[in-house]
Amino acid sequence: MAKNSKIFYNNKGAELSAAGKYDEAEKNFKLALELDSADYFILYNIGFVFLKKGDKKEFKKWFDLALDNANSNSKGALALDCGLACFEAGLYKEAEKYFDTALSFGESSAEYWNSAGVLSFVTGKHEKAKECFEKAVSLEANHADALYNLADTYDELGLPEKALETKAKYSALPGIN
Repeated sequence: MAKNSKIFYNNKGAELSAAGKYDEAEKNFKLALELDSADYFILYNIGFVFLKKGDKKEFKKWFDLALDNANSNSKGALALDCGLACFEAGLYKEAEKYFDTALSFGESSAEYWNSAGVLSFVTGKHEKAKECFEKAVSLEANHADALYNLADTYDELGLPEKALETKAKYSALPGIN
């Protein structure tokens, strides 16, 4: 791989980011961006670095630029990734914004609904979490995380019969002991 290719700089940035060297990662991602200013994946990576550095204004700018530059088939999944990154950083309002954006772009996978359910549960919106987990399971009946989370949510909502039934479905999944 050529040392002056966007792939080289993007991969180097990813390595540095994984090592916690965010300033160096940012420099490499920006070198990659100089070679392709519309690459939404690079724009997302720059936003992710700013998120890790705790710069709320900058990460949002870059995440939004990434979404603006993504093709229509990628926008939903990219918005979900932005939301997951915000969730992991404990930025729940921002995560909710990106989850809503993902849904508006047509993202409606079981993984999406499970993630939205986790966010709702963590923020105390248990009824909404239940609806999200139920939607995830309706799309993918054997989605282990969604079943597990749904059982916990039923417990939280005081629905012990439903919780036991869902725990049994979860326990019956292959590879679950």
